[in-house]
Amino acid sequence: MSGANALPINRPWALLVAYLVVTGLLYGFVTHFPFGQIQTIEPGWADRRIPVIPATVPLYLSYLLIMPVLVGLGRNQDWLLPVFFAGSVAALGCLVCHLFHPTMIARPNAHDAWLDWLQRADSPLAASPSGHIALPMAIATTLAGLRRRLAGLFAAWTALLAVTVLTTGQHYLADVAAGAIVGIAAAFATLVCVRFDVNLRTMGALLIEWICLLFAIRIAIAVNAWYVYMAAMLVVASRQHALFILYHDATHYNITRRRALNDFLINTAIGVPGLVPIEFYRPLHLDHHRNVGTPDDPERRFLYVGQPWQFQPLKTFALARQILGDLFVLNMVRNMAAYRRSGAEPIRLSSSFHAAAFVWSGIVAALVLLCSASTLAIIAALWFGPLLTISAMIQKIRSMAEHSGGPQVTEGWDDWTYSWRVGWVGRAILWPYHINLHQQHHRSPAIPWHALPSTLRADTTQLPTRDLLRLLWSRGNRRSDDHHYIEPDR
Repeated sequence: MSGANALPINRPWALLVAYLVVTGLLYGFVTHFPFGQIQTIEPGWADRRIPVIPATVPLYLSYLLIMPVLVGLGRNQDWLLPVFFAGSVAALGCLVCHLFHPTMIARPNAHDAWLDWLQRADSPLAASPSGHIALPMAIATTLAGLRRRLAGLFAAWTALLAVTVLTTGQHYLADVAAGAIVGIAAAFATLVCVRFDVNLRTMGALLIEWICLLFAIRIAIAVNAWYVYMAAMLVVASRQHALFILYHDATHYNITRRRALNDFLINTAIGVPGLVPIEFYRPLHLDHHRNVGTPDDPERRFLYVGQPWQFQPLKTFALARQILGDLFVLNMVRNMAAYRRSGAEPIRLSSSFHAAAFVWSGIVAALVLLCSASTLAIIAALWFGPLLTISAMIQKIRSMAEHSGGPQVTEGWDDWTYSWRVGWVGRAILWPYHINLHQQHHRSPAIPWHALPSTLRADTTQLPTRDLLRLLWSRGNRRSDDHHYIEPDR
């Protein structure tokens, strides 16, 4: 392996805890709050001839040890990242299947204390595909593809679980087959990414954001209450913003140095559904890097045209006007009008964009076939509503926090670009994926998002989050006590 994937996982045990928490919560959700009509899976001819063996319950429960054992054996090894990625994709893939297509197994009656306990502890829902098979199958197949000896151990573990899910009556053969297909597909996708040196950390982040979006939209449609729709819109907006931060990273080919593949992946992930092809954004963004703070900076020419923001704190009314202009799409209209007036050359969409658009055409066609007109309207509103309003407002506030009016605008700050010291709330909403380290990004744009913290030195200057309000709001005629502002260069 090479590139970003050659780096071992820095905190594997923390990653394991995050995986267990996320998958545990989602599994508990799909097994207790099924959405849609539940399909009951009845035993087939072969299933009825498989004996129920209560003594295999402990072996069935060994599934809980798969990821901890994997991390224990692979810590500090370069192969852990792709293998962990494949297993996570398989597990999350099963959970998404359960979210949209709830299934339940018709289990045999428990005539043993072991089976009785297991059936009370483990819900019959989330039956197919079997996560018990998908996870170890993905791990074993990926290890085999990477030519690691541990593939034999996890292949044997997969076979053992395939037997015990049947002998405990928790799954049937069809569930096992479906789980195996999901696991092999996850492993194949991972090995392709490794072959083409695709940054698996970024791909994992993109997938996690889409999992959040799918659950938020699916729950809102199922509950069908106004307050859930409002909460879903906030979640969707924040995750759209996070996707656009990863999109920004891909502008510098930080997903993969294979440019066509890089652009296809990010256009599929957010460029096409976000209505901003990478072919449109990249020239503007690279121009911003070359001319940051100057009159030729695209942020001065387009992003803030006709708006109150002038790279210094605003009075209350002007700040409200700025933020509401983004919330109600007015500033976006001004941006596009200024871009058209600039006489910019027409956008040349690449084959990568057309391939991504083809993928989304298939997704939209599937939604049209599977959903009613009212459900389609709700999905569109839950996606495009936040995209054009709340998400745009969040992105603008973050942009306002990234650049000053010039050196010495803020006391002790000698650069056009700020970096911020933020907590978990700031990371979740305004500064995901280390975009708070914006000064470091401008200095080294070829460094991917997850490596930016390594560029920080002990004496690196960072603004505390509490200074954000003082950076944006002047509270009437009064300036911040800690910041000295000057008029920006015009």
